[in-house]
Amino acid sequence: MPSAFNIFAFLLIISGLISLILCWHIINKLVGGIRFFALIMLGIAIWAIGYGLELTCTNLADMVFYTNIQYLGIATLPSLWIIFVLKFIGKNNWLSIKTVLLLFLEPGLTLFFKIDQRYHLVYKNVVLDTSNQLSLLQITPGPWYYIHTVYFYLLLLIGILLLIFRFKKAHGLFRRQNEILIIGAIVPWAISITYLFHLRPLKQIDLTPISFIITSFMVSIGFLRYKLFNIIPIAREKIIEALSEGILVIDSLNRIIDLNPEMQNILGNENKSWIGKNVNAIFKEIEFDVSAHLSTSDKNVEVLRDINGKRYCYSVKITPLFEKKDIISGNILLFRDITERKESLLKLESLNQLKDRLFSIIAHDLRSPLISLMDILNLVGEGMVTDNEFKLLLPKIAKNIGYTSGLVENLLYWSKSQLSGMVTDPTRVDIFAMTEMTLEAFADMITGKDLKVNNQIATGTLVLSDKHMLQAVFRNLITNAIKFCNSGDKITISCDIEGNIATIKVADTGIGISEENLIKLFASQTFTTMGTINEKGTGLGLLLCKDFIEKNNGKIWVESVLNQGSTFYFSLPVVV
Repeated sequence: MPSAFNIFAFLLIISGLISLILCWHIINKLVGGIRFFALIMLGIAIWAIGYGLELTCTNLADMVFYTNIQYLGIATLPSLWIIFVLKFIGKNNWLSIKTVLLLFLEPGLTLFFKIDQRYHLVYKNVVLDTSNQLSLLQITPGPWYYIHTVYFYLLLLIGILLLIFRFKKAHGLFRRQNEILIIGAIVPWAISITYLFHLRPLKQIDLTPISFIITSFMVSIGFLRYKLFNIIPIAREKIIEALSEGILVIDSLNRIIDLNPEMQNILGNENKSWIGKNVNAIFKEIEFDVSAHLSTSDKNVEVLRDINGKRYCYSVKITPLFEKKDIISGNILLFRDITERKESLLKLESLNQLKDRLFSIIAHDLRSPLISLMDILNLVGEGMVTDNEFKLLLPKIAKNIGYTSGLVENLLYWSKSQLSGMVTDPTRVDIFAMTEMTLEAFADMITGKDLKVNNQIATGTLVLSDKHMLQAVFRNLITNAIKFCNSGDKITISCDIEGNIATIKVADTGIGISEENLIKLFASQTFTTMGTINEKGTGLGLLLCKDFIEKNNGKIWVESVLNQGSTFYFSLPVVV
């Protein structure tokens, strides 16, 4: 029969019921490994309620029955604890079906031996102690009681050590998580040991379930109310390790105390340990003085770094870590690789310049001669220009058409090369024959200026190049030579072969190029000057030559002395 009301039984039963409610809330509101903590709460609740009901009894048989109920929680708690810890620290791969079955083998045997009292393995003897106000059990432990006790404390200790070793470097919120769990395990463990060694302030009353309930309440509040475990440390670690950004943590003395795998890749030498190194010494070669950028607020800087001969650009965000409001304990450096973005921005800027240049050429250089030609044709159509006058205008018209034709051809070649990336088609090209063909095309211009042209390239000289690209190069270089020669000047085209490289020279004795303009010749900006008889230029010819020669594995350069002439050189592979 139940005894009179007692405060211990009441507290245990009420606490056990509250534990069941918390257990239900954890299962419904949380996910992942944290949810497994609900099973620990369930075990504690069964233990507490069973113990509370035991304390309300005066009959030995009833009390022994409730101890059997308690052991549903007592026997399974260590296995549930170690499974929770393994899930919490991210060691799910350790929890195979075989491992879980082994973990619950001892609890299963403990329950069997406790319920079946024939062998007296758990309780060797049980008597009723009525010497106090409460009827209490006086237990003489059996051999399996000690086996289970060792198993209980061993798993509890292993779980605590796993938490300590796994998160000994944890900071901030994750350190508090760790402390809460460790305290929650140590406190009831210590109280249980005092009971085991008969250090009992209340004689036969075991305070262990009460201590378990108190600490489980504390952890549960952290779960549900303060959201301390929304992201468990192992999840935080996995996220950081999976980040494509490099993370570097330094202390107040600028020593590296932590870094993620991506930061290790950025620093290079994966087998080298950077922990404990001074961050300024590591970045010395790129002149990145971390100390100069540290402040009490977030700061962003850009850093260039050469890795294996390639230049990388990083955006570095420096975030201070505060120990107190005004004391900085360290900094976090977040390295984000912005090399591709920088290259894309430069490419976009280049394309915008290209677009502006194209529109400028089309609007001015191409539009003007076409308008002049249209005006002349309109005058002819309206009868305002006689046949004789028209014949006198024909040389000018032909000149404008020739200029416009050359401009359109260069414009098409150059825009195609810049926008779509012209694909080269290297073949065997006879540069003597190509030179002769080009000179023949400009024969009228050469004759008009009374120039002397000498093609000194040996017949049958073969180079490996895209035929159409090389033709454009010859056309532009010879046109330029003609344009800047005065009457009676000389143009010489020659070729020197050294090894497998042919160096072609287009030399003239014209007006030459000033040092100021010499620097601009192969720059990205278009630039042109008028010829000796005011011939116009497209501003694209030399840019086109440079692009085409480099696409064919060659180089182009120029030598010039003002008023003495110019020599343009370009090299190409020789066909062996």
